[in-house]
Formats: sequence, structure tokens, C-alpha cells
Amino acid sequence: MSRYSRLLELKDIDLEQFLSLAQKRVLIIGVGGVGQHVSTYLVTNGVTNLTIVDYDKVELSNLNRQILLTESDAGKLKVEVVKSTLLAKNCEAHINSINLKVDESNIDELVKGYDLVIDAVDNWKSKLIIAKACKDNKAPFLHIGVDGYKGQYCLFINKSLLDIANSDIISSPKDGVMGPMVGIISSLASMLAIKYLLGECSGLDKIFYFDYNSYRLVEMLIS
Repeated sequence: MSRYSRLLELKDIDLEQFLSLAQKRVLIIGVGGVGQHVSTYLVTNGVTNLTIVDYDKVELSNLNRQILLTESDAGKLKVEVVKSTLLAKNCEAHINSINLKVDESNIDELVKGYDLVIDAVDNWKSKLIIAKACKDNKAPFLHIGVDGYKGQYCLFINKSLLDIANSDIISSPKDGVMGPMVGIISSLASMLAIKYLLGECSGLDKIFYFDYNSYRLVEMLIS
């Protein structure tokens, strides 16, 4: 338990609560920049039962934001590299890696049985496929998105990403990605995920936006 000693010093987390984190099953779809940050924070803070899904291979262009990769990983399957690095950070973790491109034919079966499904993909087509499956299967769904100098996240319980994804959002051109922005949004979303898995009910069904240019975190309740 020494690896978690700093976490257990928090006054609002008791040992029973903390131990419950190891029983939670979390699915992370996409282990690029967002997925690597979030999986690292989860697996090193007691959420040690993870399934990670991706189908990409490592490229050098990933390195500005994907913190678990090195140059020598280029060409390797991303899920396998990420799994290996996470286990090196916490050998007690149970990590199932799936090399798979998510689509309508496999998503419903994939999301079943998890305490939380995390969308860490980088395109709206996949995000909406995951969101629909989570809505249909009543699976708690954490959406995370980063574009350029801004990002957003929302943990959907009674609402859905489908409720806010209008055509303007979906068709808007994608910007580049500032690496540290991925870290900012992923850290905030990871905090929300851990608090939810501990039984905290605040911050649900609310979209949180952060824009570096205004340096403000804006909260919006979904109607």
C-alpha cells in the first residue's frame, strides 16, 4: 500500500473507499494523448482493472502529447506499448489490451459490464458510436476531447453526448494539438473519473470547457 500513501493521506478518502477502486472495471477507448494521460492517473491511483482499446501503431508525430511512448516504439502496436508501460508503473494492475477499430458491429458488446467507459478517441464519428452504445446499454460514459488550445469533458449519466453533438460541432475542421493542453484536460477529466468511482455524485451531466486563450474553465449544465 506504500505506493498509494499520498492518496490515503487525503482526509476525504477512507481505506474502504480506496479499496473499492480496485474492484471497478474501466474501459478506455483510444490510447493516444488523452488515453495515455488518463490511464496513467487511474492505474497509479488505485483504479487497477483497466481494458484499453486502440488499433493504431506508434508514430513519431505522437510524441508531443502521448507521454507513455518513446522514439524506439515507432511502428509498434500502441495498445501493447501502453499496456507494458502502465504495468511498469504498477505491476499489481490488471490490464487487458485489445487491438481493435471500434465500429457499429462491435461496440455494443465491448461496452457491457464496465463501471465507466471513457471516450479518448480523436474523431466525432467514433465518439458518437461509443456514446450511442453507452446510452443504449446504460453505461456511465466519460467524454474527453481536445482540439488546438481548448478542450472539454463530461461524465454522462442521465444525459448523452448525442444530446449536444450538433452538425456544426461534428463538421467543424480539426485543428492541431498543443501537447500540454492534452495534459490539462486529461488531468481534470481523470479527477472527475476517480471521484465518480469513489462515489462522488457532483459534476455529472455537466460539460466543462477549458480554453487556454481565456484561461477559464466554464461549466455548463446540459438541459
